[in-house]
Amino acid sequence: MMIKISVNGEIKEVSENLNVKELIQALEYKTKGFAVAVNTTFVAIDSYEKTIIRYGDTIDILSPVQGG
Repeated sequence: MMIKISVNGEIKEVSENLNVKELIQALEYKTKGFAVAVNTTFVAIDSYEKTIIRYGDTIDILSPVQGG
């Protein structure tokens, strides 16, 4: 079954019961070192596999900014 979530302000349909790690893979994020927040709560890297995405969740994936 598919669920609708918001990723960086865009509505996406993803498989049900994905964890954060699987979601990142499903969305094909290639860069390393970004920060992830689920419903405005930061998710630590060591919690990615324990944090399950639910219907209606708001996900923010923030890439590090380069420059100086």
